[in-house]
Amino acid sequence: MNVAIATACSATTTGTAANVTHIRTRMPLSKATAMPVIDIPHVRARDFADAVGLADGLATTVATDLRRAIAERGVATLALAGGNTPRRFLQALSRQPLDWAKVRVLPVDERWVPNTDPRSNERLLREHLLQGVAAAAQLVPLYRPVETPEAALQSVMVDVAHRALPLDVAVLGMGEDGHIASLFPDLVRRDVGLSPAGRAPVLAIRTAAAPEPRITLTLSAIFTAPALYLHIEGAAKRRVLADALADGVNPGTALPVHAFVTGAPTAPALYWCP
Repeated sequence: MNVAIATACSATTTGTAANVTHIRTRMPLSKATAMPVIDIPHVRARDFADAVGLADGLATTVATDLRRAIAERGVATLALAGGNTPRRFLQALSRQPLDWAKVRVLPVDERWVPNTDPRSNERLLREHLLQGVAAAAQLVPLYRPVETPEAALQSVMVDVAHRALPLDVAVLGMGEDGHIASLFPDLVRRDVGLSPAGRAPVLAIRTAAAPEPRITLTLSAIFTAPALYLHIEGAAKRRVLADALADGVNPGTALPVHAFVTGAPTAPALYWCP
């Protein structure tokens, strides 16, 4: 798996390619934002001074990945996290010069709400990414207008398998409880959702952590992408990530982000700012 890491002011590496540890590339932090940075094992990290710089940097790197996929396969497929954190990144990506008509976009997960609902990830992508030149991209939605995600599971599974997989790029976020996509700590079917080599690309989700049911890509689907990114902001989330990846964590009970980082074929790239 090729993970793009742009050159910055300084970088340090430890370990070997066969024994992935961590690589940090730090953008200059202003005196106002300077703070101790927690080392994160198993990831390749780029640290930015602010959210604007992170959004622009991540958008540039992801656009490069998409252009490469288009050149090689004639099409590129991009899976994206929802929520509030990625909005600047999505807007920056929408301005990238790409052959957007050859790009397929899907959310990594979806709340089971209509696509007009403010909590809909499909709506988020339409409003913040699929604008201007990027409106030519093809959207692969996960939501269906039926009562439950379980009722739509077979339809979504077939659609994702035929229209979206394999992925070329996946950009995930992380909640303060360590969830990624809609794979939460109380996930019942960890054997399906967190398996790096499972056969099910999507999973219906019920969790005490969210008010509505959801549908999500599984790690086996996410891991089809040769370029993986984890986008988080704030010291609290960085601490959650560091703790989730600490030595001695039991994989069977670890936070879902642990399975994402340690189970990936090659270390994901972490994009972080204070």
